[in-house]
Amino acid sequence: MWERGLGPIRLVVEHRALGGGGGPALRIYSSEPKGRELLRFDCFEKAPHFHIDPSGRDLITSLESPDDAITVALEDLARDLEGYLKRAGLELSRPLDCAAVVLALNEAEAEMRNPPVDLDALDLEALRRRRGEKWTVYPPDVLPAWVADMDFPVPEPIRRMLLRSVERSDLGYPLDPGETGLREAFVDRMQARFGWSVDPERVDVLTDVVQAIYVGLEVFSEPDEGVVIQTPIYPPFLGAVWETRRRLVANPLAEGRDRYELDLDGLRRAASPSTRILLLCNPHNPSGRVFTRPELEALAEIALAHDWVVISDEIHEDLVFPGHRHIPFATLAPEVEARTVTLTSATKAFSIAGLRCAVAAFGSESLQTRFRSIPRHVRGGIGSLGIEATLAAWRHGQTWLDRVMAHLQRNRDHLAAFIHEQWPAVRHFPPEATYLSWLDFRALDLEGGPHQFFLDRARVGLSNGTRFGSEGEGFVRVNFATSRPILDEILSRMHGALERAGRIG
Repeated sequence: MWERGLGPIRLVVEHRALGGGGGPALRIYSSEPKGRELLRFDCFEKAPHFHIDPSGRDLITSLESPDDAITVALEDLARDLEGYLKRAGLELSRPLDCAAVVLALNEAEAEMRNPPVDLDALDLEALRRRRGEKWTVYPPDVLPAWVADMDFPVPEPIRRMLLRSVERSDLGYPLDPGETGLREAFVDRMQARFGWSVDPERVDVLTDVVQAIYVGLEVFSEPDEGVVIQTPIYPPFLGAVWETRRRLVANPLAEGRDRYELDLDGLRRAASPSTRILLLCNPHNPSGRVFTRPELEALAEIALAHDWVVISDEIHEDLVFPGHRHIPFATLAPEVEARTVTLTSATKAFSIAGLRCAVAAFGSESLQTRFRSIPRHVRGGIGSLGIEATLAAWRHGQTWLDRVMAHLQRNRDHLAAFIHEQWPAVRHFPPEATYLSWLDFRALDLEGGPHQFFLDRARVGLSNGTRFGSEGEGFVRVNFATSRPILDEILSRMHGALERAGRIG
């Protein structure tokens, strides 16, 4: 339960369950010991209302509105909290501090929109009833830990938005993205989280990041021209190069003492006059690296020297663990921004990949014009639910994400400790970002490779390292965005398979 003192009053948020309904409630008490309740805003999904209690009477007023009840209640309080308190019988000796009121109401809103959730209390049978790719590709006896979907419940702000849209039958053609506020929400988020000032006119809304990569390769290069990629890499990077008939210029990550590192000398050697694009993944998938400013500046120097366009996939930017900091490539210098197309989405951090919405931020008008030379309908359509879910995530979902990140960090550290203690021959660097761990099983020489070995003998579905390029031979990628009991069952199955095969112990 969230609570905040505000001079003569005390604000409390609780999440109420009343039969089949309920929802968040904001209660306002007088701050003296055993202070009485002055106001209560029950922002329920059904029949929202508020209570005001002058002299022991309980007066109830509806909060019904085309907008959600939380917005209505908090906007009313921000406009006239002192008036509400006076109606409730509280005479103030001096005005409330306006800045403190705004801060307290903003904190209350975050708590109201994001009820606590037990991320370790996932129902395995309920997960198996999901119809997405993660839980349907393998048979029911296989525990999936592969594709980058989280197992957690959908963030409450997104769930409420989707529910309102369905109840209004509001599933028709969407507004033009320029009128939805999505560009402005992206700009605000980039400024708040990364100190990056983006011109909203240089932002396009797209179906997804991978679609934008394909379009970028088509418009910024010609067939047989080179595209630089730091391998091993998210498989659609490789697919996009092959399917658009571009030439892969592989720049494999180098294994350092405690992390994978950019091979800058190798990149300088690999560069050629016919190389046109640096296709960057930062934070990097599957290694989990968050590249540092010196690393990115060295990359930028090479890109500038060779006149490359940089397509930077930064979709994991919100999944960075403490001790590391995401730096948008476009923020390195004005001349770097001018050649950079930044791609991102709320889908990875908020686990809504099926809603298909992403943005591209162009560092210059010329890049945007070239990108738009592909007709709009070839570049893909936009779904109204994807836009609305992204707005809900970026405007109201950070409290949920903060809680998820704390859980993911515990799972990451638990997985790393298990590998260190139980599988000393397995090479592994705990990721600096993402909820994906990259495991090197080459020393164990597992029959059929580690992916097939654990699928056949442990009934665990992992991502096959070979799909990430030739550098992934003998590796698997593990998704740890699940409950601790499920993660422990995955590790127990894998450990048992290794023991039975005589590869450990």
